[in-house]
Parts: sequence; structure tokens; C-alpha cells
Amino acid sequence: MKGYGKLFVCHRTDNLPKCEQFLTGLLHDCKSNIERMTERVPKSDYDQLQHFISHSPWDAMAVMNKMSEQLHSDLSTPPLGTVSGGLGLIIDESGWEKSGKKSVGVARQYIGQVGKVSNGQVGVFAGLTDGTQVGLVQGRLYLPKEWTENKARCNAAKIPSSEQIYRTKPELSIEILKTLPSSVTYDWVGGDDLYGNSYTLRQYLQQNRQCFVLDVSDNIGVYLKKPVLHIPAKKEGRGRTPTTPVCEQETVSLKTILKQIKEEDWQTITHRDGTKGPMVRKAYMTDIFLWKAARGTHIESLQLLISTELDGSEVKYSFCFEPDDKKSSLSIALYRQMQRYWVERAFQNIKEHIGMNQYQVRSWTAWYHHIALSLMALHFLLQVQKENQKQMPLLSLPDIKLIFAKKLLNKLNSDEGLELAIKARHRKRKKDIDRHLKKKSKVPK
Repeated sequence: MKGYGKLFVCHRTDNLPKCEQFLTGLLHDCKSNIERMTERVPKSDYDQLQHFISHSPWDAMAVMNKMSEQLHSDLSTPPLGTVSGGLGLIIDESGWEKSGKKSVGVARQYIGQVGKVSNGQVGVFAGLTDGTQVGLVQGRLYLPKEWTENKARCNAAKIPSSEQIYRTKPELSIEILKTLPSSVTYDWVGGDDLYGNSYTLRQYLQQNRQCFVLDVSDNIGVYLKKPVLHIPAKKEGRGRTPTTPVCEQETVSLKTILKQIKEEDWQTITHRDGTKGPMVRKAYMTDIFLWKAARGTHIESLQLLISTELDGSEVKYSFCFEPDDKKSSLSIALYRQMQRYWVERAFQNIKEHIGMNQYQVRSWTAWYHHIALSLMALHFLLQVQKENQKQMPLLSLPDIKLIFAKKLLNKLNSDEGLELAIKARHRKRKKDIDRHLKKKSKVPK
């Protein structure tokens, strides 16, 4: 918590002790909700921690920004022996199932964690990686249209009026890019095809001269030569004079380009050292152009990167951009294309070892507070791992979590604490039973 003190002072109340208790709860061997935390964390109180998360006005975004600056400092020097691909900022979304209808942003939507459409919440996150470690720097809650079109529902979840606007996931990613501290610099931006397919995001990055390697879907049509645009002549008779440019050239699908690559044009490149040896893929890159009539005369000049496993399976397509007409080497482009592995690791770590998705809160403020503290806790584990890297090069985040889970003071280790926890559970259980019976008695026969 060093350096965070002022961020948790609200009016004259110092919330740092509550912050310490909550972070301790995230590192305990229990579900990361307040009920389970307060059973274990010494001096913690359920109502006080609930107020700290759900009602206290400390700024979650300020906490995430502070944490992102510290993470950037930890990762800004790439480890010796790594491919010089620079620091990458990788955009991705993550979702988890949630029951009911009152939790902020919950809706029937695709949840990647379960691989299907389900009732749940989805957030858009940015991960910063140096090719060996990764931390999450910011997160934004995605609000489906059924939420933004229902003001009463938004107000009930205490969503600020300025946030009751529908934003696509690529638009939320742009918001993250705009609000990251200026000191958090990165060499390139990555993302899956949801973000690579977004003209809005690509335009934002190009206008800001930001290098990117973004995955795209294989059904996109591109031009292999710069399209020649012209305004068609006005036809005889009545009608408006044409003003929309047209192009006589035909687009080519990415699948067609893949089929046309000659075997000798592929390059075999090692993009990363895995735990079981070098990670190798075949790669090919070529110049391409993108244009649509709805975009006027603007033509995107990009590079297309295609890579596959050595047997031709697992094809990946990415659009690559470098400002000032620079072009990355094929090895650097492939390295960056394959770095999305790290953001998936970040989601796995923060869910399994921090419990980012295990909260039991409903409001907008509580969601952001829980996410900010979860990112802090993940960064702390990364710091511990890095500080002990020379002495214990195989030290993993599960190892560190195990040590803290067993070494942290635990109220349940005493007979008195165990008895108080069981009694508290019974009171809650009885309260739930009484509430159910009360509802049942009101139902007309």
C-alpha cells in the first residue's frame, strides 16, 4: 500500500486500514467476498468493509492509475534474453457468470469463461506485458443496451448519469487508452479480432501514431494494391450528381491470400521460449489496403501478418501498423501477435488467485472498487515474484498465494473465532429463510 495513502482518505476519514483488510482478504485462502473475508481477517467488520467497497467515495480510477504507474516502472526494462519487442498494451475483455438482474451490467451475453451466452457481466481491460510478466492496468464495465436504455435500472445500480451511454467494447478500449497516465508508455497495442475489426479503434491509433498488431477475422476483404478512387460521371437525365467515390478494383479475402502463399515465402520463426522448449510458427507478411465507400476517400495502408503452426493449423491474421511509414521486421511482428497469451494468463491469475470475479456486490461504485483492489493485489504478487526471481526462478503466483494463505493471521484458527463465524453464518441463514417464508405468505392462494 506504499504510496497509496492519500488516495484512500475521504474527507477526514482514513480508509487505509480498511484497504489493508480487504487486500489481506484477497490473499487469504477463501472466496473473495466480504462475508468470507471478515470470517478470517483480524479486526475486520462486515458492515465496515461493505461500506468501504459500496459507499465510500474514494476514487477507483485514481487507484488504478497509481498502480499502472508502478507496474510500468516494474516492467519498463525487458529482462535479459527476451525478444526486443518492447512493452505491449493488450486490450481484451473478460466476463463471468452472475445470477439475477440487479447486479450492474448483468445481462444475457457471451461469456468467454464458459464459452457460451449466459447471464453475466463483462469488463474491458488493458494488460501491460514485457514478454515474461503481465499485469492489468485498467478496467471498464461493459453496459449492454438493455441497461443504457433503462434509466431507472441504471439509477438503481447508482451508475453516474455521464456513464449511462451505450459504448461498444472497442469504444471502451479507446477510453482506457485516453485515460492512462502519460507516464505509462508502451511500444505497441494488441487485441483480438473484436478490436482489430473495429475501424474506430484502428483510426484512433493511427491518428495518434501508435503502433499496433491487432488480430482480425478471416472474412475481411482487402486490396493488395492501393485502390484508385473516382467520382462516377453523372448519368443523363434527372438525378443527383454523384459525390461518393467508387473503386473498380475487387477486394480479396484473407482466406484467399492464405491459399496463394507459396511454400518458399513462409518464414519459420521462434517467437517465444516456452516451458517445454522454443515456440515456433510459420509467418508471412505483406502490404494491404482497406477502403469502404462510407469512409469517403480515406484509405488505410497497413500490413497483413499471417501465421500458422508448422503443420498449417491454428491460422492467425493480424493488421499491423507503424507510424512514419516504418515497417516492423517479421520476427518482431510475430512476437507481438503472439503476446495475447499473456493477457489470458493475467485473467487466469486474477480470477483463480485473487478472486476478481467472486464479489457479492451490485452497484457501479462497488464493482469499480473491487476491480481496482484486485488489480492492486495482482500487481503485489507480481512484485513479490520479481523480487525473488534470482533466488527462486521457478516461483509462481500460485506458490506466493499459497504462502500468504497459510501465513496470514486467521480468526478461524481460534475456537472463539470459529464459533463466531458459524454463529454469523447461522444468523444469515435464518434471515434468508424468514425472508423466503415472508414472501411465500404474501402470495395469494
